[in-house]
Amino acid sequence: MTYAPSSSDQQLLTALALSNEAAFDALFARHYAGLLRYATSLLPYPTDAAEDVTADVFCTLWTGRTQLVVQGSVAAYLYTAVRHRCFDRLRQQRRTAQEIAVADKLPQHQPEATHLRPDEQLAYQELHEHLHRLIGQLPARTHQVFQLHRDAGLTYEEIADLLSISLNSVKTHMFRALRFLKEALHVSGVR
Repeated sequence: MTYAPSSSDQQLLTALALSNEAAFDALFARHYAGLLRYATSLLPYPTDAAEDVTADVFCTLWTGRTQLVVQGSVAAYLYTAVRHRCFDRLRQQRRTAQEIAVADKLPQHQPEATHLRPDEQLAYQELHEHLHRLIGQLPARTHQVFQLHRDAGLTYEEIADLLSISLNSVKTHMFRALRFLKEALHVSGVR
C-alpha cells in the first residue's frame, strides 16, 4: 500500500505503529532531507556524522514504532530527536578530545610519591560521597542544569536550547547550585 502525498504525518504514524513499511517509507521520504540539512547545520564536520544521526533517528523510529507516542507535530518530534542526537554526538566528541588531551599530558610512568596515601584516599572518597549527596539535594531543574554542565560538558547555550529555557535561567540555576554547594561544604567544615 502506498500513501498519497496528502496523507498527514499522524495518519502515517498510526500506520507505522501497525508495522506498515509503506508508512515508514513515506515519513522517511517526507522528512529525511530536511532532517539531514538540520543535522548538518549542527554537526558541520564530518558530514557523515550528520547522516549517521539522521539515519539513527529513523532506525529508532522504526524499532520503537509500537510504543511511540507523539503529542503534537511529528516533524517537531523528529527535529527534536535529531537535535538531541547531535548534542549527544558533540558531547561524545568533546569527551573523546578531552580524554586524548589528558592522556597526552600524563607521564608514562608516575613515581610512587605522587600517589595518595591511604588516609588521603579515604578523605578524598568521603568528600566525593558527601559532595554527591549534596548534589542530589539540589532542586530537580537546578540538578539537571548542573549535571548537564558539569558531567555532560554542555555549554550554557546548549543547555538553554536543550531544555527550552533562557540563557539567564541556566546561569541562575548554576549560580544557585554552586552557592548551595559552597555553603553546604563550608558548614560541614570542608574548605
